[in-house]
Amino acid sequence: MKVYALSDPHLSFGTPNKAMDRFGPQWVDHPRKIAAAWRERVGTNDIVLVPGDVSWAMTLEQAKPDLDWLAALPGHKVLLKGNHDYWWSTIGKVRAAIGPRMHAIQGDVVSIGGVAIAGTRLWDQAGVSFRDAIDWRPGPGGMVSAEPEGDRAAEAARIFERELGRLERAMAALAQEGRAAALRIAVTHYPPCGGDLAATRATDRIEAAGARHCVFGHLHSLRRDLATPLFGQRGGTEYVLASCDWLDFAPRLVASV
Repeated sequence: MKVYALSDPHLSFGTPNKAMDRFGPQWVDHPRKIAAAWRERVGTNDIVLVPGDVSWAMTLEQAKPDLDWLAALPGHKVLLKGNHDYWWSTIGKVRAAIGPRMHAIQGDVVSIGGVAIAGTRLWDQAGVSFRDAIDWRPGPGGMVSAEPEGDRAAEAARIFERELGRLERAMAALAQEGRAAALRIAVTHYPPCGGDLAATRATDRIEAAGARHCVFGHLHSLRRDLATPLFGQRGGTEYVLASCDWLDFAPRLVASV
């Protein structure tokens, strides 16, 4: 069994007015690119982690074409809520709406074929910035906002504390469930640390749970000419950025079991 990751597909089959073309030529017809690479790489019993920003839909009904499209692709899919997943209501309703080989997690854990996967969305962290890593080109439809300031920073801090509590519970579940698992993986939507891998309260919890890999997305329009590579290995955990455009819309191999 292989574990792949591909985050932030931003599908819009149910909301065609939200097509991603406006974010640059690389996004034109991007579902076709995803499907072709996915079918080429992923086997029936493999796992694909999709940690957030699955669909632009506002409701579960609108999201159904996007979820059905994902369900038709090979492998087990593990979904996590992103900051643009407005269609994601209660976890119970989401799980009831997806197929048998689709798994939704939210502050908890799922085990598939000896692989334990747990996580939560997270949020912006004070002191973690990607401003210098983003290719800030002029034009409409910017994908990444500036760091929160003033009242927005206070609200971001409040949301982050709530998400950190969810991460702590998820990692406790991962440590418990993972005792019988061949592999433990953490997933978040927001990066749990900066590209330089400096420790944060999020990484402390992820590494304490024994997660071999941590997969996340959220970041877009990143520069390709950075002198120092983004993310990598620290504290026994590999930190993997899996945003679609960063991976050229092809699932990235995370691990083999």
